[in-house]
Amino acid sequence: MHILIGIITAIAGLIWALHSLQNAGVDLNAFNPFTWIRRRRWEKQLGTKPMHALTESIDAAALLVVSIAMEHGEVTRDTKLEILALFEKAFGVGRGKAIEMYSSSSYMLQDVLNMTDEVRHVLKPSKETFQQSHIEKLLEMLNVVSRLEDGPTQGQNEIIQAVKNQFEVSQQQAKKW
Repeated sequence: MHILIGIITAIAGLIWALHSLQNAGVDLNAFNPFTWIRRRRWEKQLGTKPMHALTESIDAAALLVVSIAMEHGEVTRDTKLEILALFEKAFGVGRGKAIEMYSSSSYMLQDVLNMTDEVRHVLKPSKETFQQSHIEKLLEMLNVVSRLEDGPTQGQNEIIQAVKNQFEVSQQQAKKW
């Protein structure tokens, strides 16, 4: 009987201590492992750049095409119109969707210093959804855009090579299986 009274007293003391901590401003959910996991997942999701979370292959391809154009410097009106026409033809979308893709891609590329280093992260979520025909079309589009103004620059060639390297790695891994 005295053991039962000790256990009940300990539980009551623990509840009273937790209640006092809560009244003092301590968040008791900080001790919950499920809440910690959920909070950590949200922090990771919110801390990721938007261009690293592109799960659609068409969005990743559009971002890479616009990055090639922006690597040369400011994008001229003629170059932008050529890119929009390229989006309409290659992706089979209307003018409104092409403008939306161009605008969102250029917004995501505002603070990028070195796109060559970002290619791996951009393609990671959507690399498995690219088919061989998509890869060939993407590389063709990148080459076309790089030749729009004064031929390809060193930075544009590096981005194209990084894209090729990412898809060669995924194809080699697929052949191993």
